[in-house]
Amino acid sequence: MKNDTKINDFNGNALSSFIDTLPDGTQKMSALSDAIRDADAANDSYWRLLFRADYACQAVFHDDAPKAIPMAAEFNAILKQYPDALPEELLVFSHLLIMQMAIEPMSDLPQIPLSEWKQLIDEFHTLTERYQFGERTYWAQMARFWQYIDKEKAFTYLKKSWSTPRDDMSDCEACEHSYAVHLSLLFGDHEAADQYAKPLKEHTVEYCEDTPKLMWLAYLEDALRRGDLSEAEPLAAKLYGRTNADKSELHYLAAILHCWAYTDLEKALEQIPLYVDWALSMWDQKTKYDFCKASWVCFHECSKKQDSVTLPFSPQFPLYREDNVYGSAELAQWFHAEAQTIAERFDARNGSDYFKQDLAQVQLSPENKLH
Repeated sequence: MKNDTKINDFNGNALSSFIDTLPDGTQKMSALSDAIRDADAANDSYWRLLFRADYACQAVFHDDAPKAIPMAAEFNAILKQYPDALPEELLVFSHLLIMQMAIEPMSDLPQIPLSEWKQLIDEFHTLTERYQFGERTYWAQMARFWQYIDKEKAFTYLKKSWSTPRDDMSDCEACEHSYAVHLSLLFGDHEAADQYAKPLKEHTVEYCEDTPKLMWLAYLEDALRRGDLSEAEPLAAKLYGRTNADKSELHYLAAILHCWAYTDLEKALEQIPLYVDWALSMWDQKTKYDFCKASWVCFHECSKKQDSVTLPFSPQFPLYREDNVYGSAELAQWFHAEAQTIAERFDARNGSDYFKQDLAQVQLSPENKLH
């Protein structure tokens, strides 16, 4: 049921149809921000809710996923005030979806304490029981949050997810297999990873836009951890060929840059100024960490060959110089400090040393580590 107090010229259907014609990402998110403002001014609770859900989807799939979190908080506040604003079939899916989109990025935000995440995931679990929908997604979210804290607990939750029947809230089957590959490789269990990857490699599950990229990323990051460039290099090439230039895919680019630091340094250095402003402004701290770590490796490698480098960083870059000439070692040190700060915040929140160990793994010289 929609509210009666609306501005006369507000037309949510027309706005929604127009927004659907826009390209995903920045342009669509800007239009949705305007639409949210207009729906709020019109006090149209139906479109206030749906435009926020649409904005959250754009943030997760095409921009900076944690931007979905305030949208979910606003969605819940509006829904509490107008519980009949959406028809039942739309309410269930929209409510659970926006809650999921708020919960998933929390693992990538070390400033959010475990207690706040637990409160929200418990609320999500309550909703899945109320609506009898989304339980498989609940267990998957539990696994994702614990992956950098307690890998055994994460794998236990992953198994619970896989043993729970699928529904329309479930992640696509290909993405589920990709995540299982990722978690298995974090465990160092390559045999299990290969088993989970088999349906992807044989194309017996339907691909989505993120597959096989998620699988390639998992194997690429594992190859870099082990220092196997012969495996990493072709994976980086395939991944780069499929990666889109939007914020939601910077984690792919970070792994590619890490590999190119050793295999195609010149190309890596060309890419960093193109995306560094995005990376440094990300709410998603895991993506920012990955990008800074990769950039540190690139400039560390560069410093072994030349004292300075000429690169077109923008004036927003903290070390910006008008002449575009930078000390290679200075850049390496700066990006390392950024990555280290983020790693310390993650480990402090998580009560683990995962990120400290992850950063330490790339501190060995490439001559010893890579072959």
